[in-house]
Amino acid sequence: MYNKKDVSRQIYRMLIPMILENVLTTSASLVTTAMVGRLTALEISAQGVGGRITNTYLSLFKGLAIGVTVVAALYFGEGRRDKCRRTVEQAFATAVPLGLVITGLIAAFPRWFIRLFTSDADIMSYAVGYLQILSVGLPFVAITCFVTAAFQSQGNTKTPMMIAGIVNIINIVLGWLLIFGNLGCPALGLSGAGLALVSAQICGALIGLALLYHKRIGLFHGANHGKRFFSLDGNYLRDIYTTGLPASCENLLWQFATIIISRVILSYGTNSYAAYQLGLQAEGVCDMLSVGFITASTTLAARAIGQRNDALYKMYFKQLIRISMTISVFTCAVLFFCPRLLMSLLTDKQELIEIGMKYVFIMGFAQIPQNLSKIFNGTIRSAGHKYTPMVISFTGIWLVRVVLCCLSGWVFHWDIVALWWAIALDQIVRILFSVIFFWKKRVYHAVETLPPLPEESAASQA
Repeated sequence: MYNKKDVSRQIYRMLIPMILENVLTTSASLVTTAMVGRLTALEISAQGVGGRITNTYLSLFKGLAIGVTVVAALYFGEGRRDKCRRTVEQAFATAVPLGLVITGLIAAFPRWFIRLFTSDADIMSYAVGYLQILSVGLPFVAITCFVTAAFQSQGNTKTPMMIAGIVNIINIVLGWLLIFGNLGCPALGLSGAGLALVSAQICGALIGLALLYHKRIGLFHGANHGKRFFSLDGNYLRDIYTTGLPASCENLLWQFATIIISRVILSYGTNSYAAYQLGLQAEGVCDMLSVGFITASTTLAARAIGQRNDALYKMYFKQLIRISMTISVFTCAVLFFCPRLLMSLLTDKQELIEIGMKYVFIMGFAQIPQNLSKIFNGTIRSAGHKYTPMVISFTGIWLVRVVLCCLSGWVFHWDIVALWWAIALDQIVRILFSVIFFWKKRVYHAVETLPPLPEESAASQA
């Protein structure tokens, strides 16, 4: 029988490595952004455009990784490690080849993708080469997404943390060498940042695969299923894709919305867009403490459902909410009281600091609803409501954020601060819809309403 202390320890054992992983990733991103932030506003904007395009691509695979996590965690809860391995390998066999095709398109036609965000010739001149470099690393990031899902589905968050640590150290060191030309290396500027990132991504994918398949210490050691790697199984694929594709669509809805929002912000000038990119990184300082909640809620809820353990399922949810609220109060305070400090760490350009710090302050109001949404949506998805988080995200992003941003920037021509408030309002609307659905559909009682397992039915009839 679990008590609150036992459950809290389980959650912290899962959350702390993910928080540390996010700290490492965000820190590396901040260091790279700070280095690029010493370049020109055009290069900062080009980095933001290139990152948006690659993030749109990666949203597909991050969503599918959520599907892998849910399905594999259910099997892990049932004690079927062979099925966990089979689930991950079905994702590798189908999604990675698709990723190679998409990568080829981005590398061959970078200008077409960049024009979705901006037609500014000066930004384009920097963004084309940067995007082509980033495209090389995309298949390796897709591999890492599924490697991470494999470990996290079994509650192992330490290994992804260690992989992230190695990746980020490589990224920072190579970035310092190649952006500014230190220790005799060529000063490549923005291209150096891209080369450093891609080199780190390749290393991360190779390390992850080694840790999955090592004959003695690999995660899949002893979890044999007797099937060929590229032999496809419709049952596994159906479970992965019906769970993962809605999550991918949810991510893609956000990425497509950023195309429109980026164009609105660019209408205010290059400095406004550069400040927005830096503000996102500053906000990420706080978000790195809470990103793990969506994985934790998804994995733990799925595991408890797989075990048919109603008390554990409810305890996981309540403890995650409590921990999230504690962290959210702290992150709100950081964004409210330290916006200038956060922006000053990322750039020495005063005009960018003044614009960006307003964004950072306003995002303080979005912290609590944003963090709670991760727990509600992760639990809702694991309870079998695969499309609901996508619908809620569509409502908030497209019917609130995009509409209000377009009206503010293109119709009424309000100050750019109005756009920042529209982004915060989106998060508030989404948590309200999540809470309403959660209680109306009795998601809190999901385990109670599950049909009995076949062996349980047979035993009761006997």
